[in-house]
Amino acid sequence: MSISNASGTNRWLRRTVVAATALSVAVTAAGCGGGKEKKPEASSSPSASKSADPQAAAKAEVLAVYRSYWDAQIKAYAKASPVDTGLDKYAFDKALGKTESELVALKIGGNVLKGEPKISPEVTAVSLDESPKKATITDCVDVTNWKMFKEKTGDEVKLPKERLTRFVTTVSARTVGDKWMIVETQQQERTC
Repeated sequence: MSISNASGTNRWLRRTVVAATALSVAVTAAGCGGGKEKKPEASSSPSASKSADPQAAAKAEVLAVYRSYWDAQIKAYAKASPVDTGLDKYAFDKALGKTESELVALKIGGNVLKGEPKISPEVTAVSLDESPKKATITDCVDVTNWKMFKEKTGDEVKLPKERLTRFVTTVSARTVGDKWMIVETQQQERTC
């Protein structure tokens, strides 16, 4: 896919943001407010697993992993490379492959993404009775302040004005061993 043309860039940027992108995340809070906030890495510590409410503990772990996944993606897209970002600690399977292929496209096009999206994730389903455990996140991703630039010159790459800058993303997470990871993200063609 060519990132040099506007419609290709639009499709690429939407798919890139979804990777999160990622991450079957929460139903949007009104107006997609409450930007992305840093959360500590999820741990499988005994205190978390012995919670009085295993569902609540699992939801908290999944959200922490999802936010860390976004932190890693933002670092990776800012340099068009997954190296030293920790992306592989949070993304697995289709989610990791999708992000890595988008990073290759960025690198080939000589582009990077600067700024950061706002996310409003919510865990909408958790299944702890199966192996691996599974969770779904619904998110409203707002990419208004996540912009594409030419890596060498720093010039902003103008994207089509009609593209979605706020959209719903559905994210799938599951355990890999005893650790939650993001495994697939799907951007919906609807605003939030």
